[in-house]
Amino acid sequence: MGRFDDCIVGPATAPGEAGVAVVRLSGPGALAIASKFFFPKHQGPLKTWQLYYGWLKVKDKTLDEALLAWFKAPKSYTAEEVVEIQSHGGGLITKKIIELCLEAGARLARPGEFTMRAFVNGRIDLTQAEAVGDLIAAKTERALEMVVNQLKGRLYEKIQALKEEVGWALALVNASLDFPEEEVVFSKQGELLARLNPVKQKMEKLLETAQKAQILREGYRLVLAGEPNVGKSSLLNGLLEEARAIVTNLPGTTRDPIAESLSIEGVPVRLVDTAGLRPTTDIIEAQGIEKTLNEVAKADLLLWVIDGSDPHWELALPPLIEAQAQSHQMKRLLVLNKMDLADSSPQVPAHLKNLEQVEISALEEEGLAKLKAKIGEFIKGHLGELSEDSMLTNLRQEQAARLGLEAIKGALAALKMGEGEELLAIDLSQCLTHLGEIVGETTPDDLLERIFSNFCIGK
Repeated sequence: MGRFDDCIVGPATAPGEAGVAVVRLSGPGALAIASKFFFPKHQGPLKTWQLYYGWLKVKDKTLDEALLAWFKAPKSYTAEEVVEIQSHGGGLITKKIIELCLEAGARLARPGEFTMRAFVNGRIDLTQAEAVGDLIAAKTERALEMVVNQLKGRLYEKIQALKEEVGWALALVNASLDFPEEEVVFSKQGELLARLNPVKQKMEKLLETAQKAQILREGYRLVLAGEPNVGKSSLLNGLLEEARAIVTNLPGTTRDPIAESLSIEGVPVRLVDTAGLRPTTDIIEAQGIEKTLNEVAKADLLLWVIDGSDPHWELALPPLIEAQAQSHQMKRLLVLNKMDLADSSPQVPAHLKNLEQVEISALEEEGLAKLKAKIGEFIKGHLGELSEDSMLTNLRQEQAARLGLEAIKGALAALKMGEGEELLAIDLSQCLTHLGEIVGETTPDDLLERIFSNFCIGK
């Protein structure tokens, strides 16, 4: 993917009515294009990195008053010449400004093309480019913190440090191949092991961050399950603090899973209400139960809800659910609902007494704060303190890191077993390639196109 020799234009703000709308130009001649219809009140040549007030005019017809900012290359978002025009918000005026830019020689930007140019021009690496999209999509403080660290280049710095160690080892191995009589690798085996083992350990630790980052991006999956009519939908509404699910006294009201989002401890939570579990001959209800089991299998935390006012309940965590939970190492929390109607605390079966439990009344909104606090404890236990300042934030980065780890493991095995330098060099080279893929140094153009196509046009 080479440099760009044309000027592109696109809206930098969301469509619709607003106080301000921004149109961005990037590329050679950006200011010359804007100057054909923007007339500043300021007399004389414009200076870079300053904001100018003026009017948008076409053939002496005034369209709007506006502000213009000019950024001279390479000190701009794209590292190219950039002009940003700020007008009053509204679809019509934004559309007209873009049309004027196109008539003057600009081209409509493709989705993500501004950020792609910033990447290709070397202002940011690929992880920082991906962070731009994640920053826009971030919904909680913890997710925002993760993305900002990536935007600052923390992951890039860590990858470059790993590459430096692997590159040093590869240079040593290549020297041994060039001068076999020196036996460089054999004489430096201890030093190689001492420097490559920490690389492996750091890559393993980096891979551990992938699951945490996925939760911060997509949400901690919290699934409500239990028998029909135990108050799962009331609990969903209580946790959301809004009437999202239909609540009736009729068992089996919920047939399809209902998923909603909320934030607990600054972490996005994907809350799923499911159909009640019971033996049934109803085909539709059976399909709902099958969907419940599928949701349970994907849960990070299963809230098993029981009717605490019923002293005869026995179903709690049926064998199928229990087996599913154990096979997925799923955390479980027993929620005793309707405790406002209970004469006393229900007797929990012996095989469930090791589970933590919380007593609530979803309908009366009693105990919900305590339940949220307990859920927060589970989330903290799952994520840890998130002290890492660099994380693998998507599947692409994770896959590249995993392949890099396998390569460094292969190199260490070859080194310990005294295998030929050729095999060692191959493993080290592959590790460098995969590390480079994470930050976009060795990423194919078609993959880059797919990554940036997920951005909006103005980014």
